[in-house]
Amino acid sequence: MTDYKKTKDTGDRFSLHDAHIIAMDYDYDSGELRLLPQYGFVDTAADAMVDGEVVITGVSAEDSYIYIMEYKNVLTGNVGSFVGEKMTLTTFYDAFHSKFKAMDIMSTYHGYKNCFITGFLSRGDEALEIYMDIFYRGDFIYRVREK
Repeated sequence: MTDYKKTKDTGDRFSLHDAHIIAMDYDYDSGELRLLPQYGFVDTAADAMVDGEVVITGVSAEDSYIYIMEYKNVLTGNVGSFVGEKMTLTTFYDAFHSKFKAMDIMSTYHGYKNCFITGFLSRGDEALEIYMDIFYRGDFIYRVREK
C-alpha cells in the first residue's frame, strides 16, 4: 500500500466523491478514524477509481460533529423542510454499524485541520442527508492499494 497525505503539493489528487462507505473504525486512544469504502475513491490525476481507504489521524472526537437531516414532504437533498440531529462523532460512530447500511459521499471540503464531508446515509429504504465536521490535528491520508 502507498500512503498519500493531503498536502499543498498533492492538492486535490484524490476525491472521496462517489465513495460508498460501508464501514468505519475509530480508535479512541489514538484518535485515528478510518473510512472504508466498498469500491474505493477517485484518483483525479488518472480519472479512475482506486481501491483503498481514508485514514484521518489525531481526530478530536469532542470537537467533531455530525449533522443528520431527515426531509419531510420533499425528496432527500432538495429544498424543503427537514428534521435533524446534531451529535458528536463518538455518538455517530457508536450508531453507524447498527442503524445505517452505508454512507455515500458527495463532496469533501478541507480547511485548516478541518474536513467537511457531505453525503447521504442509507437507513432501511430511506436516505438521510449527512454533514460531517471532522476536526483533526494529524494527517488526512488517502491509503491506496497497489494492484
